[in-house]
Amino acid sequence: MKALLQIQVVEEVSEMLNTREAATELMNAVRNANSKHIEFDFSNVEFMSRSFADQFHKERIRLQDELKAFVEISNANEQVVNILRTVASTQNKSKRAYEILPVFKFSNNDLLEEYILSV
Repeated sequence: MKALLQIQVVEEVSEMLNTREAATELMNAVRNANSKHIEFDFSNVEFMSRSFADQFHKERIRLQDELKAFVEISNANEQVVNILRTVASTQNKSKRAYEILPVFKFSNNDLLEEYILSV
């Protein structure tokens, strides 16, 4: 079992994340790798649709439950962070596990500043 699995989302899917199917395929590839620490690097992703974000969020929760994996999001631009945050806040709150919080990593100060100013 790999200690850390780093996924370059733009290489696995595209710079335009549009469909639920793409999110499911991305997560199935990760699930098959059977890692306990997964980092999704969103460098160079230009757009994420609400449907991709919704399915990605559902699949991420399922992955965390099934594999007890720690999932990180890194190098996401402001639009990606905002859509993921919005989707997470609209999911069924009665079933939400507050033990697992989203983690965002930033590889440079500009991305961090963009995130902080967007909150």
